[in-house]
Amino acid sequence: MGIIDRIAGTLDELAGDGEGAARDEIALAFAMAERGDVAEAEARLADVAARFPKLGPAFFHLGRLRARRGALEDAVTALGKAVDLDRDGAEAWAVLGDALARLGRTEPARDALRHALALAASAELRGRAHATLGRVHADAGQLGKAVRDFRKALELLGDDPEVGLAYGRALARLGEPEADEWLTRAARRADAPPALFAEAAAAAADAGLAERLLREGLARAPEDGGLRVALARHLARAGRADEALTLALTSVASDSTSAPALAALREAYAASARWREALAVARRETDLGVPPAPATRLALALAAHDRDDLGRLAANDGAGADAGQPIPVDALRSFLGGTASNDALVALARLAPDEAARRFVVSAHAPAPPPDGNLIGLLRWAHELAARTPALVALAVDVGRALEAFDRPLLVAVMGEFNAGKSSFVNALVGEEIAPTGVTPTTATVNVLRHRPAAGGRVVYHDGTVRDLGAASVGPFLRELSEAQAAAVRVVEIFHPLEALRRVEIVDTPGLNSIRPEHEKVARDFLVEADALVWVFAIGQAAKASEKEALALAHAEGKHVLGVLNKIDGASDEDVETVARHVRGGVGTLVDDVIPFSATRALEARRAGRPDAATDALEAALERHFFGRARDLKRATALAALRRFASAAQAAAPPAPGLDFGARRAALDVLDERLLGALARERIALRARIDETYRIAAFEVRD
Repeated sequence: MGIIDRIAGTLDELAGDGEGAARDEIALAFAMAERGDVAEAEARLADVAARFPKLGPAFFHLGRLRARRGALEDAVTALGKAVDLDRDGAEAWAVLGDALARLGRTEPARDALRHALALAASAELRGRAHATLGRVHADAGQLGKAVRDFRKALELLGDDPEVGLAYGRALARLGEPEADEWLTRAARRADAPPALFAEAAAAAADAGLAERLLREGLARAPEDGGLRVALARHLARAGRADEALTLALTSVASDSTSAPALAALREAYAASARWREALAVARRETDLGVPPAPATRLALALAAHDRDDLGRLAANDGAGADAGQPIPVDALRSFLGGTASNDALVALARLAPDEAARRFVVSAHAPAPPPDGNLIGLLRWAHELAARTPALVALAVDVGRALEAFDRPLLVAVMGEFNAGKSSFVNALVGEEIAPTGVTPTTATVNVLRHRPAAGGRVVYHDGTVRDLGAASVGPFLRELSEAQAAAVRVVEIFHPLEALRRVEIVDTPGLNSIRPEHEKVARDFLVEADALVWVFAIGQAAKASEKEALALAHAEGKHVLGVLNKIDGASDEDVETVARHVRGGVGTLVDDVIPFSATRALEARRAGRPDAATDALEAALERHFFGRARDLKRATALAALRRFASAAQAAAPPAPGLDFGARRAALDVLDERLLGALARERIALRARIDETYRIAAFEVRD
């Protein structure tokens, strides 16, 4: 534009005559753009902006038009000029933020959109700004922020399809169950592309909903190969191999070079246990340059017993399309060379897809001889042998627990009949009232006291579910349990930061004369797993026949038992000595010692800081019989676990000629039952450890 035109434009502005004409030209340009003459409209807007360099709307509309046709850099330049001229132009800030977001300039986009939100007066503009800001957060991986902004946008804009879809995708990336509702809603819109059905199905937590969505999509678009492949893979993973195979074969027949169709066919063959056909498809994928993940190819080769394919994988270092799934190449090479260690075989067997494949891995390799004179090594050997031998896998958990027990505090189970004062004894022992007292026989549960940085509790139910309790809720929970509620509880863990619990974990069991059937097995499990027992006798009813019977069982398990004659505070010294002699005479061979004790008096003395002779005697006995021999007691527990392993392994071994196969079947049934129980216990324990790890991490982050 020449100097004369500039002067004329400036004079027009000063006179106020040109701005109205400029706005008319802007309106005319927009009309031209709506008719499809975008180039002419942009040229006209650029001319207006050049002639009126201080007219913000000209630059705003020019930038918006450029952004619409994808010229984002030019759009940002024009919109930047617009917001410089009018800092309060909320819509200009919003369009500028959108353009910057599409260019991937995260921080400038956020700043522009925050300006728009601060200035916007209309709900529609604030909604669009929140939607764009949600997209910026999602692209940056800040999914929590993205979800919040998308939710605000939906509140302001109503049922906006694009925002709803973006919201559903962000929820899906977060793993939120609500995602399937939003993605399903987006897929079912009349103008939605068929691929959205596959996306919604992938996010659906319910397998039935996922299948319905895929079939619904195929009904709308019968020729859509992507949906057909997605349904085939879904059916294969659901175990419906025949239907999956029919769909996958149809997809490959339509396009023999389609990587998704070949992957679906491979999965369908694998679901049918047709391993050689699945491996052949994997080779076709590899020839086409889209090989499956190395772990997948290895699993198929193991299942097909194909040493040639295993050799090719080993020679290529397991290279494949998915570098995130490496395979144990060294273990594979040693396996092919006949020199594989136990660890190498276990590593390969974990990738084998069925029992036949696992047998293929271990069939040619006998287990290494057990170590001689090394208890830890023997436990590890037994654990590895059980883990790699299908017939013994049910024994792996118990041996693994015995192996881990060496690094854990001494586990002492406190037993006795109901109302003997076991919980009061536990409180006196640790010096704090952390074991609940006053629980009725019908609602008594098995409680385990453990050290944790923060006090609290956890209820573990027989069905595997877990409920956390605050420190103040543990006692009321146990006292208010109904009989039916108590029947559902497997064990209650009580956590406390007492230093004494770093040295010993205590199992507080219900009275054996009132124990519920649901808790009897749990109590017996702890009797086996505990390193030592404390048997609490009540002075008024000590050494009853039922107690002798229970102590005989503990003695048969090889457990060391310390007897505690409780509630002596109401008796004279002569009476205490008389009862103590009676107990020692009645069960003397079944307990290591009998110590007179008053739990109530001992706890009061601890709180007041007074010495207590009975407490001193008890602590000396515990040190002498348990704490000072902790390593020996743990070794005894481990040896007992090994003896049980050896006995169960012999029962599961193949019978010699002439033996009754029915006996072996019965032994296998027992192992199967033990496996199911072991898996349930490990699932509960693993969930509890994960919860505790998160809790500790949260406290550390907060501190």
